[in-house]
Amino acid sequence: MEAYKEDLITINDPFPVEVFIQNNEKAPIIVEPHWHDCIEVLYILEGQARQQVNEQTFYVETGDVLVISKGDIHGTWCERNDVCKILVLKFLPDVIKSASIYDSKYIHAFLQNKKSGMHYLKKDAFKKSNIRECFMGVLQEYENKELAHEIFIKGYIHQIIAILIRNGTLTIYPQLPQEDELQLINPLIVYIERHYDERITLQQAANMVNMSYYHFSRYFKKVTGRNFKEYVDFVRVSEAERRLISSNKLISEIAYEVGYNNLSSFNRVYKRIRGYPPSKLNRAKTDHM
Repeated sequence: MEAYKEDLITINDPFPVEVFIQNNEKAPIIVEPHWHDCIEVLYILEGQARQQVNEQTFYVETGDVLVISKGDIHGTWCERNDVCKILVLKFLPDVIKSASIYDSKYIHAFLQNKKSGMHYLKKDAFKKSNIRECFMGVLQEYENKELAHEIFIKGYIHQIIAILIRNGTLTIYPQLPQEDELQLINPLIVYIERHYDERITLQQAANMVNMSYYHFSRYFKKVTGRNFKEYVDFVRVSEAERRLISSNKLISEIAYEVGYNNLSSFNRVYKRIRGYPPSKLNRAKTDHM
């Protein structure tokens, strides 16, 4: 059977995450080979199942973790007479992308895991970790959908990634600049994170790190992967998203608080970075209350 594309989660979803339990209590688990644009992480709660990822076929069992990257062709099978319960976590990469350049090397390692051939992680790697509690925390927050559940879910996903890295099941590839390069702009990065609501020009930023206007512009993009304005906008939008989720303030109030005097400008920047307007996130939060 030819693999098909699954589009259950899209960039237009206010919070592109899906979590559910897959079991064979009533019928066999038969998930034919398919692929999608989201990342899928399976945690085997109980029993075993046959799993396919691209050209590999193998069995997963209780306590194992399977990371399925964007574009991977995969399928799962388990007969009804075999015990099998799987926690399925799906999310788009944007959910875990960080405004902090200090976190990005870890997120990069997770998003690029297929380059290291990492898919199937045996339970032995997690004996001394709380990875099961993290997966169950994601499920509980997703099902209950209490206020700020999005922040909790992101936190649990980051914890899962951290456990994979700390246990040596993810390799950190050289991606960020050398420490001395980062140190040159570190005071500015700290300043932006504390004063994102203030107007900071490119010239002011260059002066803070004692660089010329043109040299700073090139250097900042080399170190962070974004030009200066893009970086400031990303920090502001990330903070605005946090406030939209955790408070009942108007979008216009939050836009002003994070540094935008014009609501239409804020809406435009937010949509460019997140793929949907802030009003969609606000509506989704209202629907869940």
